[in-house]
Amino acid sequence: MNIGAVLSQEMVEQGRYRTREGMRTTVQKGKAAGGIAYGYRVKQAYDERGDRIPGLREIDEAAARIIRWIYEEYAKGHSPKDLAVELNSRVPAVPGPRGAKWRDTAIRGHVSRGSGILNNEL
Repeated sequence: MNIGAVLSQEMVEQGRYRTREGMRTTVQKGKAAGGIAYGYRVKQAYDERGDRIPGLREIDEAAARIIRWIYEEYAKGHSPKDLAVELNSRVPAVPGPRGAKWRDTAIRGHVSRGSGILNNEL
């Protein structure tokens, strides 16, 4: 049983490694390796056979204006929480990521994960 548990754990680690390497290769090719970040949308492009080319993205101009505004206001000293409140109080309201209301964590994100608008390298 111990040998089976060790082998099972090794297979899980191999799967994680392969997944990360595959995602890294996809990103190095300039394609999206996972979900599309706020400010981008899936680009519909097709190869010579008519098959959709997966992993392509393009800038969503409406969302890009919001992102620029967030950076400008943050540079002026406004907190992510203040920015979220402002975006939610606009009429009409600005839909946040995934269509939900804005939260400061969507703007601030997590530094080590590179999440959120302010910490996303894209």
